[in-house]
Amino acid sequence: MKGWLFATSLLAVAMTVAGVTAAHAAEPKYYFQIKEVTAAADVDASVKTAAAEALKAELASRPEWATDIVPEAPAHGADRTALVAELTKRKLRGFDVTVRIESFKKEMKDPRPGGRLKQLAVSTKLVIIGGTIPDGKLAFEGSGEASVEAEVSEARLQANTAAAQKAALKSAVKQAAEEAVVKLGAAPTAAKKPAKKKT
Repeated sequence: MKGWLFATSLLAVAMTVAGVTAAHAAEPKYYFQIKEVTAAADVDASVKTAAAEALKAELASRPEWATDIVPEAPAHGADRTALVAELTKRKLRGFDVTVRIESFKKEMKDPRPGGRLKQLAVSTKLVIIGGTIPDGKLAFEGSGEASVEAEVSEARLQANTAAAQKAALKSAVKQAAEEAVVKLGAAPTAAKKPAKKKT
């Protein structure tokens, strides 16, 4: 009985420590706003919208990023006083994030051996760039590339195409965000000035 109670106590302590650690680890360090998505003229607007949504969902899923800062503050422009003040108050580094779609291709292929449905191949390459708020200095950059192939039917071509596009963009964005976060975490902090020697 004592052994069981002791084990239960240890489990309770472990869960408490784990909860405190998780809560500490989950504290956000950064804040982002999506500034714009750029792409070649032949890239459909729906693709740019999907890329922005994928990036927002990816960064929002990470505990180190916050998205709930002063929603009424202007996203861009000269007057961002309230936003900057809130970032300072919460000790967050803020970034305007741009998505640059460097390539986006769709291609219909013949069915696989033994298959009936054609294959839709979607490939994309993109870069995400973060500039500091409010001064716009380059803070991080990350690139991602992905290809997706899926069987598509004539009856559901539009829906299948949209799903394949989102899957490719989501994968590329995830790679780019991972690289950007690693670079951001490795960015050197301001070096302290050496203390003057006493004469």
